[in-house]
Amino acid sequence: MADTTKIDFTVYVDITTSPATYTYTDAQGVSCDGSVTVSEDNTQIVYTLGTSGLIFLPPTITGDTGGDLRPSITTDKQCLTIVDSDIDNENACLILVVAEASNPNVPYPSPDPMIRNVPR
Repeated sequence: MADTTKIDFTVYVDITTSPATYTYTDAQGVSCDGSVTVSEDNTQIVYTLGTSGLIFLPPTITGDTGGDLRPSITTDKQCLTIVDSDIDNENACLILVVAEASNPNVPYPSPDPMIRNVPR
């Protein structure tokens, strides 16, 4: 059985701007836009918050025509994992949503990182 592909990002969010400003770094700490191209079954895309005092709320996902993107948030709400279980030829829009841990009823949505699926 092949290893599961895992793509890691750290997400930094400045909620003092309007709209909130999202910045991303990849696993090597290099600045990026948080978008991915998936070409392997069951790829894990992991977004970890790098800004203290914030938590992840459930993301908004559109364009997932195959319904194969499965989000989950850790108990401490610091890490969001999207498992892309299938390789459909589609471009999905993933809008990350954070809130202050002390005020979880005020969401701060992101511009949309893109999840692009391409057949092997």
